[in-house]
Amino acid sequence: MKLPPQTQLILLMTLATCLLVACGGGGGGSSTPTLGNFSITGTAATGAAISNGTVEARCKNGLGTATTNYDGTFTVDINNGRLPCILKAVDPVSNLQLHSVIEDGASKANITPLTELVSANLLGDSPSNAFANFTSDAQGRISSAGILSSVTKIQAATSAIGSDADMTGIDLMKGTLRAATELAAGDATDKKIDALMATLAAADKKVSDLTNLLKAATSTNEAASGLLSVVGSSIDSLANCPNARSGDVWVFGIVGGAPLAYTADFKNMRLTKKSTNTTYAISQVLDSSGRTIPCAFSSTISGVNYEYRISDGGLTIAYTPTGGMLIIPAQKSHRFTDASFAGTYPAMAFIRGKTSNLRFALPIRFELDSNGKLTGYSCDLSKAIPDCLTAVDTSDKDEVNCVANADGTYSCSSATTGLQATAALYLTGSQATMLMSITNMNIGNSSYEGMIVMTKAGKVSLPSVGMSSPAGATWNIGSSGSTVTTSYSYETKVSAINASNNSFSSTSLIPGYDFVTSEHYLDAPAKGFIYSENNVSKAIQLRSPSGWSVAANKMVGTTYYSNWNASIRVSR
Repeated sequence: MKLPPQTQLILLMTLATCLLVACGGGGGGSSTPTLGNFSITGTAATGAAISNGTVEARCKNGLGTATTNYDGTFTVDINNGRLPCILKAVDPVSNLQLHSVIEDGASKANITPLTELVSANLLGDSPSNAFANFTSDAQGRISSAGILSSVTKIQAATSAIGSDADMTGIDLMKGTLRAATELAAGDATDKKIDALMATLAAADKKVSDLTNLLKAATSTNEAASGLLSVVGSSIDSLANCPNARSGDVWVFGIVGGAPLAYTADFKNMRLTKKSTNTTYAISQVLDSSGRTIPCAFSSTISGVNYEYRISDGGLTIAYTPTGGMLIIPAQKSHRFTDASFAGTYPAMAFIRGKTSNLRFALPIRFELDSNGKLTGYSCDLSKAIPDCLTAVDTSDKDEVNCVANADGTYSCSSATTGLQATAALYLTGSQATMLMSITNMNIGNSSYEGMIVMTKAGKVSLPSVGMSSPAGATWNIGSSGSTVTTSYSYETKVSAINASNNSFSSTSLIPGYDFVTSEHYLDAPAKGFIYSENNVSKAIQLRSPSGWSVAANKMVGTTYYSNWNASIRVSR
């Protein structure tokens, strides 16, 4: 049959097009991209940088691994590979796993709690499942258009929890991100991630609680309402302090006493003591010029004035004329056996006599295994540079039994020393912390009380020569004997680095002493500690990248590390 001229022309044009692009079956060339070598760069952060963490990439073709730098940056090299890829980063402190994706033609992918949420929504699955089984369906979903659609939903969700966490207009996947470290503040995007993590911590929720919900969100409204349903009243915060979130908290006294339960309400600026349902006002602290000091608050409780500061990681340090306190959000969902808590814990024990004036502080190293078994190691403070290598003597051990309570705390007791203590666990981002309030401990014929502060050891890096900390950069509360004082830190400048000793020197201008030069040894007496000495005192400090620390000090000519202090970095 002879075809009409118009039809013949269409067939000829179609044939010509097929020859040019190799469509159809066997004889033409292939449009399949060739394999090649490429790199993926980015920053991994939970708010704080994921330092010394593991990054893995699984691509349509090819695999790659890398270790993050101190500031969370990474480069993963893929040999003989092909995009798209899915990435996983593991924080070595909290064991939190976060994921991200990268589409064909791209070379950068950050890995944060926000990329975890975007990946869940894009893939319609938990990112951990998608990483374990990177199927052709998952690969097909990773495109520029698909990522943009999911980013829009997650931005709408974050906008529902306040301006401090609102990611509208920010490139969640590839944008510039400078994560906070112990030595430097994070950028604006990093602070918004902090605000999201603080919201989850105060609500006793995990990132996975959001991924399970947002992976099925089909609209911006559904994403926003879903996030609000997870975090509840913890959306309430203050513009100048994103970590001030409403929720239940535990208050631990450094010098002992059972922890107290309160509810913080930053929408109505009040504290409620749960045992009596008594309400107290929260006031923001002002400086000498009448300006609000970020994250600084005060309350008058039973006629006593309390002043407290909230760290970047959500832990709060409080001052009263009779003692110091540490405050953490009440989290009921954690157990010693959680994978997030296994690891090395430098700890500070603050002890005082019940019937005597004896007061001292001691560093301890704990190892928590995956079965929840806690092993303590004593520290030899007689050495030139102390260490904590000696295991606690098991021939004279005191069996301690800790039972989980419904409120999320642990009741701990023993028969030999009559130990009575209450512990609580706190986890957020790159921070895993335990506080233990000792209400009674018998040694010989004397009874003691106090508190143990433990926080999982992260990477501590040497600063650079010339790096300085201005006067007032840290707010301190400290005690010598029965006197409790508050002060701001002195101006300090790094003067030298000794990499072979993993130490650095600094000079501080201290009134009454002029310039004082100190030597600081990292990871001494154990991983996560900093041991410092000068001609005035010796000190052992336990600190967190989120800006808080506790320390024990021994002045020249004294026997014990009898001075303690708790410090918090002023918001920067």
